[in-house]
Amino acid sequence: MMSGNTFFTAFLIFHFIAFGKIQLLGSDTITYYQHIKPIIDEHCTGCHRKGQTAPFSLESYEEVKKRASMVEMVVESKYMPPWHADTLFRTFYNQRALSEESLNKILNWIKGGAAEGLPQKKGAVNGFNWPSPDKIVAFQKPFIIPGDNEEQYRFFVIPVDNPTPIYLRGVGFVPKNKTLAHHSRIMIDTTKRIRPFDAASVWQAGPQLEKMNIPLANSFWTGWVPGNFPLFYPDGVAKVLPANADLVVNMHYAPSAKEETDQSEIHLYYAKGKPRRIIETLVFDETWVTNKPFEFQPDTVITFYMRSPVLPVDLSLLSVLPHMHLLGKSFKSFAITPDGDMIPLIHIPEWDFNWQQTYQFNNLLKIPRGSVIYAEATFDNTKNNPKNPYFPPAKVRYGWGTKDEMMNLIFEYLLYEPGDEYLDFYGAEN
Repeated sequence: MMSGNTFFTAFLIFHFIAFGKIQLLGSDTITYYQHIKPIIDEHCTGCHRKGQTAPFSLESYEEVKKRASMVEMVVESKYMPPWHADTLFRTFYNQRALSEESLNKILNWIKGGAAEGLPQKKGAVNGFNWPSPDKIVAFQKPFIIPGDNEEQYRFFVIPVDNPTPIYLRGVGFVPKNKTLAHHSRIMIDTTKRIRPFDAASVWQAGPQLEKMNIPLANSFWTGWVPGNFPLFYPDGVAKVLPANADLVVNMHYAPSAKEETDQSEIHLYYAKGKPRRIIETLVFDETWVTNKPFEFQPDTVITFYMRSPVLPVDLSLLSVLPHMHLLGKSFKSFAITPDGDMIPLIHIPEWDFNWQQTYQFNNLLKIPRGSVIYAEATFDNTKNNPKNPYFPPAKVRYGWGTKDEMMNLIFEYLLYEPGDEYLDFYGAEN
């Protein structure tokens, strides 16, 4: 039999629930820990965590709830998470764009009061705890970034001192000044002739290096921009660092009003024994442009085109990385097979110089022998381009500086083997 106090308590609970004074979390309630944290961890905390490039962390419930209104605005407008590749043209393994389901889940969670839910077990990780590297190589000494409000483009030479080739299951570039590091391009030299140019300005050393015509072992071994993370490969597949390698880092720093330092690192993750298959790099650059000269007259919008030779063998593509500067407006690449079929590779309809990255294909992508790879990029050198570095618009040519222009397209690939396109390439434990 119910006592008077128990009856009164039950009556109050019923009353408050009925009139919305108490919110009970039903099975259909969206909560942070059960529904939102997995989305944030997959799409956001790669950058929005302590020690990374984003200006604040989103690693905890308190941090996300504190910025709930801002999160609502940027995800609803699709400004964040940043993803510029056209998902109707091609989707990618490392795609950060939110699905409509995830987007609506976040919006409904915020509008519903941002319920916390039950925390995970202590010690749960968010998926961005990289394994410890087997070897770390770094700039030979700290570089002083002058506080002169000028961009810095520098060559850094890192002797690896490896008497034999090193086979790698993963590579990661780690900037130590995440505020000013803008991007890096890493090349391989085995001649040791670039060593005297360590920390040299690209403007000063570039012309001399061009005259020396040093044959690089790899002109684009890997690269980094904010948002890029270490790339890992499954067992049996590896990148190779040739014997006696010097890693040559072409580093871009943003302007700074005060003097700062940087001594960035490259983390190397060793493969388990000698791999059966080696990852190679295919680089399209301005010499492949078919409608030269590669230059930009003031007040013009122009599209440049590139094409590969007819491929002599079947290829399996792993990834693609397009690159342009501030005049870039759009970029598209595709392959045409001998049968006339079109294989979409990447389309970036609205180029953003500040958000570039390596795009990894969902599976190994077969490009048949006899195919031709095409690329087309549109550039806007008019006053209507808000990112144009010149006002009024001026003539622009090829160059490494941000105010110059480039048109690059970099593929990682393997020689094709039957069944490649059906492999769960990224499913292996790393």
